[in-house]
Amino acid sequence: QAVLRAIPTLASRATGDIIYACKPLVTSLGPALYAARRLTRRPLLLDVEDDEWVTPRSGWPEFLWGDVIKGWRHATAWKYTRALHALVGCADGVTVSTRRLQQRYGGLIVRHGPAGDGFDPNRPDLQDRAACRRQWNLPRDAPLALFAGLPQPHKGWGTLLDALARPETAAWHLVLAGPTDHPDFVEAARVLGHRCHIVGPQPHQRMPMLLAAVDAVPVPQLDRPFAHSQLPAKALEAMAMACAVVTTRVGDLPEILGESLDTLETIRGWLVPPGNPVALAAALVEIAARPDEARARGRAARAWFLEEASQAVIASRLLSIIGRITQPHASIVAAI
Repeated sequence: QAVLRAIPTLASRATGDIIYACKPLVTSLGPALYAARRLTRRPLLLDVEDDEWVTPRSGWPEFLWGDVIKGWRHATAWKYTRALHALVGCADGVTVSTRRLQQRYGGLIVRHGPAGDGFDPNRPDLQDRAACRRQWNLPRDAPLALFAGLPQPHKGWGTLLDALARPETAAWHLVLAGPTDHPDFVEAARVLGHRCHIVGPQPHQRMPMLLAAVDAVPVPQLDRPFAHSQLPAKALEAMAMACAVVTTRVGDLPEILGESLDTLETIRGWLVPPGNPVALAAALVEIAARPDEARARGRAARAWFLEEASQAVIASRLLSIIGRITQPHASIVAAI
């Protein structure tokens, strides 16, 4: 109720010529609709980066208890978001990050690459890997795998930990950029011992240097509905920095990593089956054994990033849709 009462106040603060709502939620699309349709008639854009129809929870019992039975006081609860979906069509234009979301919401695909120009592996201050590693007291010579963020259920955290606990990956160390006291990170430190390095949450501007310090970025998404609609931001950050990415055949990731449908070979990283720690471990072993190939695939990944997910490309695609929706038009909602 507090959020609903606040919608007019929030809407009054939207002073731009175009209203752009981030996510189809009561807390974002609600004020945006009020501003663009109630206060003044302005073009309305909606950006969708997650499938809000499905839950990221690990199973139906958790979903029923946490999202259906409980959660009435949370404005972003699934039940309210699902009800709000009927108003998505009120937007003059929609941007989405994946093909699954495009099937659900329509609109133009805009890959959400990292902001700013700092994600450039050619930066002079990123050429000395040993110096980058010293910033976090990381081992000088060991192969390093980076996991940044929170170990959400769909991210395949258990698969990653199992892969690194296998004997063939005994040389690999795991770098964790996230809450130092997270129970899953504490468990990783127990399992991997000295091979686990928890460096804490990192500001966005520090991520390029951390990526320059590591050898691989595993993104082992699980085969779950929520994951199929996602485009992991950490995968795009790694590709921007020409890192070796290991991810799974989930959602748009095979297309993004350039997998051939005929040979199943990948030109921009490594793809493994979801939930398969043996395959993930094998990919890490190959990266360590074939550094030239890892660099080649990293360069190909960066080339894709520059063409499909860089800030320049994002700006161009946004300008195209803004140009379309700002032309004289008579949307159904505006005509009412």
